[in-house]
Amino acid sequence: MGRGGMLVCKMTDSPQKQAPAAGQAAGSLADMVAQPEAISLRQSLPITTVAKIAILAGVVVAMNYRQFPILVRGWLDDPNWSHGFIIPLFSLYLLYVRRSELLLARRRSSPWGLAVIVAAGVGQVLSYWIRNPWSSQVTMVLLAMGLVLYLGGWGILRLTWLPILFLVFAMPVPGIYYGRIALPLQNLAAKFSANIIQLFGVSIEVEASKLTLRSASGQWYPLMVEEACSGVRLLMAFLALSVAMAYLAERPIWQRIIVVVMGVPVAIACNVIRVTITCSMYYLDLPELGQDFMHEFTGMLMLVPAFLMLWVVGWILNSLYSEVDEEGSPGPDAPAEGSST
Repeated sequence: MGRGGMLVCKMTDSPQKQAPAAGQAAGSLADMVAQPEAISLRQSLPITTVAKIAILAGVVVAMNYRQFPILVRGWLDDPNWSHGFIIPLFSLYLLYVRRSELLLARRRSSPWGLAVIVAAGVGQVLSYWIRNPWSSQVTMVLLAMGLVLYLGGWGILRLTWLPILFLVFAMPVPGIYYGRIALPLQNLAAKFSANIIQLFGVSIEVEASKLTLRSASGQWYPLMVEEACSGVRLLMAFLALSVAMAYLAERPIWQRIIVVVMGVPVAIACNVIRVTITCSMYYLDLPELGQDFMHEFTGMLMLVPAFLMLWVVGWILNSLYSEVDEEGSPGPDAPAEGSST
C-alpha cells in the first residue's frame, strides 16, 4: 500500500507564542487538521431519491420475479452452487464497508444509464426467446448497473460496480459450459493426486480421471474423480473469495488483479489436496470415510488453506511494493529537500 507523507511537528521550549505568518490562518493545529463531520444517511439521500430507488427497485423485481425461484432451486438442488445463498449477503457487506465513500460521493444522473437499461431489457427478451436461464440472470446484473448509473452517475458506479458484478458468482453456469470446465479439472486433479501419493510409495495407476489404488492390505480400489470432485465448486467459491479480498484491501490495481487471478491456481491446488486426502482413506482401507465423510468434510476444510494461500500472496505483494516504495523516488506528499516542517 502506498504511504502518505508524515507531518512532523517541532516544539520549542519558549513559552511565547509565535505570530502566524503572513497569509496563514490563525488557529490551533487541531482546528487545522480537523476532519469534516460525517454526512448522515438522511442528509445524503433525500426522500425523493429514496422514492426513486424504491420505485425502480420494484420495477427490477417485477421484471425478474420468475428468475428468483429458478435461482433458489439451483442453490438447493445443486451442491456446486450452494454458496449462492451467501453471495448476495456478501455483496451487501462489500457495499457496507464503502458506505462512507458512497454517502460522500457526488450523485449526478447519467443518460448512459438509460442505454444500459435498454440493453439489459433487450438481453432479457432474447434470453427468454432462446430459453437460456443463465443469460437472463446475468441481464439482471446489467440492469442493476444501468439503474445505478442512471440514478447516481459514474461516481457511484465506480464504488458499486464490483459488488453488483459479484452477484454473477451466485448464478449457476449452464450444464454444457460446466462440463467443459469440469472435465479438464477432473483429469488434472487425478494426475497430480496420483503423483503426490506415489511419492509415499503407494502403488497407483491413473488414466484420465480414473485411478486404481492399492491399499496397505494389498486390495485394489478403482476410483473415479467424478464431476462433483472436479473442483468447479471450489473454483467458483475461491474466485469469489479472491475477488472479495482484492476489493477490501487497499492496494494498487495491478496487485488486485494478481490476487484475483491467483484464485484459480489456489482452487486447483486445494482440490488436488482434497482428492489426495480422499485417496489416502482408501489406502488405509477406510473406504467408508473416503466415499462420504471425507469428501464433504474436506470440501469445507479447504477454505482454510485457500485463505492462507491468498493471504501469503497478499503478504508477498505488500512486501514487494514496500521495497519498491522505499527504493523509488519520494511521493508527492514528501517534503522538498532542505525544507523543514
